Amino acid sequence: MPDWSFRSRWRRAGALLLGLVLLAAAARGSLRGALVARARTSQDRALLERALRLADDDAALHHLLAQWEQFSLQGGSSDRALLHYRRAAQLNPHESLYWLDLADALLLAGDGGGAADAVAQALQVDPRTPETLWRAGNFWLRAGEPARAYPYFHRALAAQPSLAPLVVQVSHRLLGNPDLVLRQALPAQPRFFLVYLRYLLTIKDNAAAARVWDRLMEQGGSFQLRQGLLYLDFLIRHRQAPQAEKVWNDLKRLGLVDADSSSGDGELLHNPDLRQPIVNGGFGWRAVVVANVNLNRGPARSGSQTPALVILFLGEKNLEYRHFFQYVLVEPNRRYRFQAWMSTEEITTESGPRLEVAEVGPGGGVERSPGLVGSNGWFLEQVELTTGPQTRLLRVGIVRLRSRRVSNRIRGTVRVSEFSLRRLERGS
Repeated sequence: MPDWSFRSRWRRAGALLLGLVLLAAAARGSLRGALVARARTSQDRALLERALRLADDDAALHHLLAQWEQFSLQGGSSDRALLHYRRAAQLNPHESLYWLDLADALLLAGDGGGAADAVAQALQVDPRTPETLWRAGNFWLRAGEPARAYPYFHRALAAQPSLAPLVVQVSHRLLGNPDLVLRQALPAQPRFFLVYLRYLLTIKDNAAAARVWDRLMEQGGSFQLRQGLLYLDFLIRHRQAPQAEKVWNDLKRLGLVDADSSSGDGELLHNPDLRQPIVNGGFGWRAVVVANVNLNRGPARSGSQTPALVILFLGEKNLEYRHFFQYVLVEPNRRYRFQAWMSTEEITTESGPRLEVAEVGPGGGVERSPGLVGSNGWFLEQVELTTGPQTRLLRVGIVRLRSRRVSNRIRGTVRVSEFSLRRLERGS
């Protein structure tokens, strides 16, 4: 009679052994998966190599180790980087990033033909993604064949205009000629020309910026006023008076700034009667928002048809106020008179609001009218200044100088109307 209890014990032992084997395999697989997952977010070479010993068929791990080998300053190898880039692309040929990084590494290694083939593979598997198109164009720029780069830049910008700063920066650094960048690297659209213009302002390339502005004007211009004022304010800050005057006139010609109705009678201010919008830039009025001060337009003084500027000081601070002003183009060695009608209500402290005219530039002269305190009815206030031999710009406006008294917080209201700046004839 068979010993069924003996067989049963063997079966149980075999089942237990099989379970242990399966459990060990599962544990090993779990540990393998955890290690690979850690390695995919790591910059540690040893961890990446350990993970690859367990998962040599993982394209992402090969790609990460290739990047470490290429960019590490601690013993990286360009040859090992190429091996891992190639392996990543072989394992997952449908990932354009792997082909593009392989192309860059091959180009650095001097294998231009192999690099071009890798770029072609990337475009074959991903012909429309803007990032792929951008990198393909950038590759051909670095390969010294810009004519092959520009079509990719155009396609990338059409799909994703936010890439324009990158295209502009790379193209300008390589070509250095704004006409070439505008004609070849960028689509002929104002928004891309304006991106290029902003870049040139950041690197302070005045000559190139002027050329880009001219090309923008040749297109007829299709942009917002604030975009033109960005360039104009740059020119004013750097005291580029002739070009600033041209840009201001261009903005008028395009209808982005209202024409001056009183310029024919010798008036130099833009919008002296405050009837037009405050443009907050260029050669128009600037009304800067500042804490503890309210700024509005109010009714005209008696006998006038023009609105008044109303400045209300809330009495919270000893304020240095210079926040309503205008830059004006002038001539050297000339005398100018700045004037306005003013009235006040309960202005506190000994330092009240006043008119100011100042030359723009280091060491420039400045003239101010007496500060107004207390309550005063409407009267005409004037201040005069003679420009120096190099002066081309004045700044005129309303100021309040900081008080040096203990009770120094300014409170009250000042109204100003009918601004004017005119050149005085010699001898007047």
